[in-house]
Amino acid sequence: MNSGLNIGKIKRGDAAFTMVEIALCLAIIAFALVAIIGVLPTGMRVQKENREDTIINQDGMFLVEAIRSGSRGIDHLTNFFDSITLSNTSRVIIYTNRPSLTQQQPLGSGVFLDGSLTNGMRIVELLTFPKYLYPSATEVVTNHVSGFIRAMSGSAVTRGPLTKDFAFTYQVTSELVPLSAYPRELTNYVGANLSADEVSTRSNLWVLSRNQAANFSELRLTLQGPVIRRGRSNEVLGIPKIFRTIVSGTLSTNPLVQPSTFVQVR
Repeated sequence: MNSGLNIGKIKRGDAAFTMVEIALCLAIIAFALVAIIGVLPTGMRVQKENREDTIINQDGMFLVEAIRSGSRGIDHLTNFFDSITLSNTSRVIIYTNRPSLTQQQPLGSGVFLDGSLTNGMRIVELLTFPKYLYPSATEVVTNHVSGFIRAMSGSAVTRGPLTKDFAFTYQVTSELVPLSAYPRELTNYVGANLSADEVSTRSNLWVLSRNQAANFSELRLTLQGPVIRRGRSNEVLGIPKIFRTIVSGTLSTNPLVQPSTFVQVR
């Protein structure tokens, strides 16, 4: 009987795990956890970048269509645009949503504050402001239009008044220039040593290009984010995403695109 009991004890001892085996298992698990933890930040960063790219793509297409159609009733844009800046060599105007500000307020050094960013039509007007203005035959004014906007197609959690500061913010830059489909060489009908056929062809293209420039515009929207607040300034990170299209119609004096209005240039 005693020998039988001893044999059973020996068998049970042989089936157990030793401390060395347990230590090896813990070491293998530790190596696996280190690898998983090392990959986790990269996966989270890729997921964040993909989410930001999706937001920029959706918002960019929405803004392009709003400008192309000369939209007027999209007042919800005021919930997302923080400011729009219109600048040139002579002055800088910062447009914000401040209904109490009835006229432009000078901030010094050619910088003015305007509180008329109170409806969607005003936002679309500023995004369709021409890049080039010609006050005289020899003068050209180059305008730069940019604004800071919170994600319109992002999470609904960040749209509240208390959480909007946590929303994904990016910079939008708008450039609207007249359509130029023909090189200057093809529309210069007063050049030297031109035959009668060349003069006729180039003059016809010149008239056609003038009408195209008056009724068609090239639009380029550049969206880049995220925007990080650094003290009193903003730092724009990320890779710029550019949207291009052709806008048909004339510009009113606001300016605002009139898609169904065209003019004949003589």
